[in-house]
Amino acid sequence: MVLSQDLVEYNPWWVDPEKINVDTQIERWSNSVMKWVPKIKHAFDFNNDLVYTLRGPRQIGKTTVLKLLIKDFLENGTPPLNIMYYAFDVERNPTELVVLIRNYLYNTESQRNGERCYLFLDEISSIKNWQKGIKKLWDQKRLENCTVVATGSHTVDIKISAERLPGRRGDTEDALDKTMHPMKFSEFVSAVDPGLNKKIRKNFSQASDMSLLENMLRNNSVHSCLESIQVYLQKLNLHLDDYMLTGGIPKAVNQYAVSKRIDEGTYTDHLNAILGDFNVLNKHENTFRQLARNIIKLVGWTSSWHSLREDTDIGADNTVSQYVGTLEDMFVISVLYQYNLETKKALYQKAKKIHFQDPFYFHVVNSWISNRKSFETSHKFVTDTENQGRLVESIVANHLVQLAFLRSRKKQMFDYHNYVYYWKYHKDREVDLIYNDGEGVEIPIEVKFQKSPTKRDLDGIINFKKHTDTDTGALLLTKDTLGVERECIMIPVSMFLLLI
Repeated sequence: MVLSQDLVEYNPWWVDPEKINVDTQIERWSNSVMKWVPKIKHAFDFNNDLVYTLRGPRQIGKTTVLKLLIKDFLENGTPPLNIMYYAFDVERNPTELVVLIRNYLYNTESQRNGERCYLFLDEISSIKNWQKGIKKLWDQKRLENCTVVATGSHTVDIKISAERLPGRRGDTEDALDKTMHPMKFSEFVSAVDPGLNKKIRKNFSQASDMSLLENMLRNNSVHSCLESIQVYLQKLNLHLDDYMLTGGIPKAVNQYAVSKRIDEGTYTDHLNAILGDFNVLNKHENTFRQLARNIIKLVGWTSSWHSLREDTDIGADNTVSQYVGTLEDMFVISVLYQYNLETKKALYQKAKKIHFQDPFYFHVVNSWISNRKSFETSHKFVTDTENQGRLVESIVANHLVQLAFLRSRKKQMFDYHNYVYYWKYHKDREVDLIYNDGEGVEIPIEVKFQKSPTKRDLDGIINFKKHTDTDTGALLLTKDTLGVERECIMIPVSMFLLLI
């Protein structure tokens, strides 16, 4: 067997399966205070010939997921030679990709005895037109009896390249393009306070969390399991306070758990990842910086492309649209459109709402345009009640986006703009979020992260229900109020986030 030296060095378990335990990512994960196992780890079908991509923001642990999968395979008795990992750090063309995989498959064929092999191709987006290499291998039937998972830090490129592989990725009803998001609030609670999470989850054992929520909405009542966990509400709200600072970014969560601070370098690493993608796409850093000031200012408020370029030297609305679209593709922000009650679709020409996909991304960008140190900037921001409300609305919005994907029956064609919106009727009637699953579930959701919500806080929702024939209930998300008011269920945000 003559394998390239690079391949052997990247796969030390070929010599000794125990070597996986001293892998850099595995050691770092094992030594972490917070050991997060992303749900995406369980989202792959390794029993069929499929080519997956794993996309997502940089610095959230995609490589660690691959290494955890390899560790599981080894511990479950998979022959070490059937598992190949490679990080494409220096290869620059599809031919090199083809040669490397051929080298592995040819030189291990006799030892694998026809058993399935698993190819983990990390940072594949560093190869321009990498999909041409995969296409060639597939067409030559070299990937028979193989499952491939390819990741990339340049999230825009890996999305576009994967779309150029029609018919060469295998047959499945599941989505072949997987997205790894930062940890949701429920995952955060599970990771930082497993004891509390275990107590709370006992109350949800009767049914799936979403079915509990749907049952409450149908019957316009509060489920007894929520009443039973009210005793934990103070702790949950303290965790939500921390989540507003760290978001679901593993490194930030671990640092804050240890020292109640987040290192300046953590902010810098994530900012450089964003700027790096902009540079690859020939976008200008100065233009983004000017735009970032208005994005930060208008988070949670309705805005237009024109209003986002006010007080900048950006010459056209189209430029704003392009930069915002790039930030969407990089999983930094989400853009919500106004809901049309008649068509049940987005009004793309109306004003938009911009939310950051994770609170920590907000802090990264906000600290970039600030003169203060990053953690001090973040901490000062979240002590303001109005700012908390804006962050919480963004958190809820992006949890709804992930919920929509999980419940979608068209995962390979999923577009969150078809599921999550905001609604506005004249100037003084607005609902923060509308969730429509396309199958009859149409939920207006107002976020009022404050104590003692008033009846006026329900006006937007009541007005929405007057203008629609939906019989689904409505939600007012509060800071600490649980109950029913004017046919609207009031739930503390921290409890609601556990349900979705």
